[in-house]
Amino acid sequence: MSDVENLRAVKGQEGQAAPVMRADESRVLAPLSCCRWKRRAWFPIKMVIGMALSQVLLGSVLLLGWIYRLMQRSVLKRWWQLSSERERGVSFMEFALGGTHTKQHVAWPNFVLGQNGYPRGELARSSNILARISVIVGHLTRSFRLNWRLGFQGILTTWSLTLPACLLWLFAWYDGWNNSFNKGYEQAVVGPLVFILGMVLFVAAMLYVPMAQARFASTSSWRSFFQFRLVWRLVRQEWLGCLFLAGLYALMAFPVNVIKTMPEFFPQMKPELELLSAEDAVYFLKVYFFWTMALVLPLLVLLRMIAARIYASGIVRALRRGVITEEELAENEWESLHRLSLLKSPEPVRHHIIVKMIAWIATRAGRITSALVIGAFWFLFVFQILVGEFMNFHPFVGWLNQPLVQLPWFRYLPWI
Repeated sequence: MSDVENLRAVKGQEGQAAPVMRADESRVLAPLSCCRWKRRAWFPIKMVIGMALSQVLLGSVLLLGWIYRLMQRSVLKRWWQLSSERERGVSFMEFALGGTHTKQHVAWPNFVLGQNGYPRGELARSSNILARISVIVGHLTRSFRLNWRLGFQGILTTWSLTLPACLLWLFAWYDGWNNSFNKGYEQAVVGPLVFILGMVLFVAAMLYVPMAQARFASTSSWRSFFQFRLVWRLVRQEWLGCLFLAGLYALMAFPVNVIKTMPEFFPQMKPELELLSAEDAVYFLKVYFFWTMALVLPLLVLLRMIAARIYASGIVRALRRGVITEEELAENEWESLHRLSLLKSPEPVRHHIIVKMIAWIATRAGRITSALVIGAFWFLFVFQILVGEFMNFHPFVGWLNQPLVQLPWFRYLPWI
């Protein structure tokens, strides 16, 4: 019987929760705490690595998986913040070390190496040299394999709902240009109508996708992305959070689209750039997109972490209100929530002016109004893409991939 099944077997016992930290792991806490400054020092290094990965197509898949693991840590940290364990003095590090599913989230995820130091215990238990080599290789590549799997699954699930709209945008763009050159006035309406259809499909998808991405990150299972009934119940419950998130996407898309579009105007800003050879111009753009990722990557990470926190808070509220049941949780979610005593905690009474707004949003009129505002924010998100591509067209990739939503691949070079 697995650890989670053992926990489920005792879940009916009042006042009992799984231990936060096992005794045989408490010795790990001291060295990790002492090395906290080292982990903080690694943060800018990890950001630079992420910036480099964003310049390569396959590297951006690895970066996306790393972001999903960071989102899972954000979900766990939010649950810990909502629990009584924090009030009793249990640190997030102690909570993370206490479970098989949470142990890897003591610190921010790595790109290649395994988490939490060298696996000396596993090496000591290895019976022969081949087993030890397997342990060493597994540790050296553990994060790489996790990031690759989550990144690959994450982009395929997101593309399944967003790529059809992007393909319609691409078709509408080329149809519009062909119609302009061929003077097909009778077909002039086709391009705009197809683009509008693509906008409607994209906005409809984005009402669902951010929360589905957060659920996928929390469970590490691609199937959870397509749990439409559960995710949509969370979306309906967390309208206010989704409204805030959609507004942030529309706001943060502006600097991203400006950065993407600016190279078109560099020759006017610096005429000496026109004298560059093709190779030098490409090198200049490579350097430009690498360093501008120093702004784009934090924006992307911030958006995903906010989505994760909205999801985490929504799960707890949904359990307390009976919107979802314990059986609908993934095993790793159930274990973490059980250890934090969040499965059956009563919803606290809050006396705040925002409570009236939340109550209004729960009504039919409130949900319709909120949905329209959220749709307007996502329309603004798409409109910025249209304006940016009109000013500086990027064949295919400009329409088919949006870094804040899909693959964090931020490299727009001309075809030579």
